[in-house]
Amino acid sequence: MKPSVRAEVITRRTYNRPLPNDTFETWEQTVDRVIRHQQWLWERVVGYALRGKQLDELDALRALMLARKALPSGRTLWLGGTEVSKRRESSQFNCSFEKVTTVHDVVDSYWLLLQGCGLGGEPVVGTLSGFSKPVRLTVVRSTKTDHDDKGVEGNVETFVVDKVAGKRHWTIKVGDSAEAWAKLPGKLLANKKICDTLTIDFSEIRPAGARLKSYGWISSGDELLATAMTAIVEIMNRRACQLLTRIDIIDIENWLGSTLSSRRSAEIMLVPYGDPEWVAFARMKKDYWKLNPQRGQSNNSLMFWARPSKDELSDIFSSMVASGGSEPGFINGRAAQKRAPWFKGVNP
Repeated sequence: MKPSVRAEVITRRTYNRPLPNDTFETWEQTVDRVIRHQQWLWERVVGYALRGKQLDELDALRALMLARKALPSGRTLWLGGTEVSKRRESSQFNCSFEKVTTVHDVVDSYWLLLQGCGLGGEPVVGTLSGFSKPVRLTVVRSTKTDHDDKGVEGNVETFVVDKVAGKRHWTIKVGDSAEAWAKLPGKLLANKKICDTLTIDFSEIRPAGARLKSYGWISSGDELLATAMTAIVEIMNRRACQLLTRIDIIDIENWLGSTLSSRRSAEIMLVPYGDPEWVAFARMKKDYWKLNPQRGQSNNSLMFWARPSKDELSDIFSSMVASGGSEPGFINGRAAQKRAPWFKGVNP
């Protein structure tokens, strides 16, 4: 059956990769690329070139894909068979989960989002904290207009002491790469030097609309990143000399997700039922679009490690109604641990 116009448009927009001659793949070329990726995965596991019935199986998959009767994940349709899919294999996964406890976890979680891997996380209080003292922030925006004007890839960090004024100045020039972006919130959270001013310089970042050669995605420029980092600095100023709360950590993760203007940055955040912050967590998305638009980035769920009573469930449902939405969701951690003793969380 011939695909509808709508299906053709979605396929062209979402799965047909650009070619060097400024055209795009046909559906047949997209399928061939994905089949090559499946063959590469299979041969890597078995350690020899596929043959006979193995190749027949791939041919059967090709026929099903051409007929749109069976398909791999959307991100494999987009990136399968590319060099970046082989170097950064997290780009081929739909979902991930980690406990966001340390600076490293924040960097890892942002890296996963930048690879298009949706994030599930539980914010953990005890290690992450605000600045040593509030800083005065200056943001330098990129003025690049040429889509081919790629900036320096790595971050450059400097500390300067103005002995005359007695002021300490911290500057981060942000690199034009996924690695640099992922490390940026880590630099903010890891630094415990006392500073008076902070300058975040985005001048190396290429303009919005530029196509990223490795991923093939369209760059969002520095606008969303600048907005997110400004908000994260505000959170860290507000919590100067204090530990970040679970809500603070969730807001930071949500702001990081907001730098990617697509479904690639989907998040789900979990907090255990009965935690001191569970009520605030359950209600944190009430009217979020008014003051906290970043909170629309994630679906929030309570984790139950014990069976709740009917009264407890009734209270939660009343809170959901009062918050004007369908959240939080419920996750049965006890049942999950029976299935998998190593279970810590989920991104369903």
